[in-house]
Amino acid sequence: MCSVSTFSYLLFYALFTVLINAQCTNPTIRREWRTLDRDGRAAWISAVKCLAASPHNPDLVATVNSSISQIPAMNTSASFWDDISYMHMDLNVKIHQTGMFLPFHRWFVHSVEQAMVEKYGFSGGFPYWNWTIDASDFYKSSWWQDSDTESGLGGWGDPDKDYEVQDGAFARFALANPSYHPMHYQYTAQPFAAFAASSPTIAQFFNSTMLETYANSTFYANQIAAIIAGNPRDLVNFQISLDNWICAHGSVHAITGGDLAGTCPATTEDCIPGNKWWPNSPLVFLHHATKDILMIDKIWSDWQNLNETSATAFAGGLVQAFDNTTYFAEYPTGAPPMLNTSSDIYTDNMFPGVTIGDVLNHTARYLCYVYE
Repeated sequence: MCSVSTFSYLLFYALFTVLINAQCTNPTIRREWRTLDRDGRAAWISAVKCLAASPHNPDLVATVNSSISQIPAMNTSASFWDDISYMHMDLNVKIHQTGMFLPFHRWFVHSVEQAMVEKYGFSGGFPYWNWTIDASDFYKSSWWQDSDTESGLGGWGDPDKDYEVQDGAFARFALANPSYHPMHYQYTAQPFAAFAASSPTIAQFFNSTMLETYANSTFYANQIAAIIAGNPRDLVNFQISLDNWICAHGSVHAITGGDLAGTCPATTEDCIPGNKWWPNSPLVFLHHATKDILMIDKIWSDWQNLNETSATAFAGGLVQAFDNTTYFAEYPTGAPPMLNTSSDIYTDNMFPGVTIGDVLNHTARYLCYVYE
């Protein structure tokens, strides 16, 4: 099944206000991708493809001025999956290195999961990618070895074909942002020099040591454990550890390259690379549902479980503080106006919205999931 009745989909939204206040009594379980059996992996991939076969959501509205977002006009002929990516493109400057980073991405993954449930009937619980398993030899890890056409994520892209993925269930997976192209991945062991060179604003935050960093050196298991344990009750420094210029979160994106890193397709003109269209790649949701946002979110969950203060902590502003390094040091998780737990999460009208406070506890209210 790749659709539900209009009545069923409308009913979901009608019941949303009730669901958000309902007590979590039967949480879904999020498991590491490699612990799923073939049927479980194939079900999640089929749900992704269902969203890619579903039509554009006419309710989607870009809310950031295009001179700031620097993205092309919305393609109303694109798919629901492309809409998901476009929303992230539009909101990019509001949801990275601001106070919205952690709550937005927790809400974002959950909203995509609910779309899978409503449009496809997916019921398996959103999987995550524990990339600490792959840190020692990322290029040759088991993660990139499953070429099954129904349940495999596939391997690296072909350098002779603009690094387009050639095997697995997402071989030549068609994407509309920033222009039509098949999904591509490009392994890049030391990606930060190119990243810094992409923008003078970004370049000011890098020194020579950072430019030469091997991306996989930032996401070993002991380093993630240190991030969790090393910032008790200090959400700002915890977030900085996850979302700074050289960090586990960005490194997984950057080392994978291609769509997961926002690399421009060869055929796209006037393209500005960056983290705008990361959600092109289904891996972004395993990465952000990994023990980090789902690995990031999982890591945040582990940190929240340290104590009661961490469980309800929130801090950060609305505006990226990229003016200069001094200003960024003062506001590393966003400059004023400051956000609070009553602030609405940005949605571009793509999915039902909630407040930051609504997503602080993923085992209660409408989120209702746990990690295994």
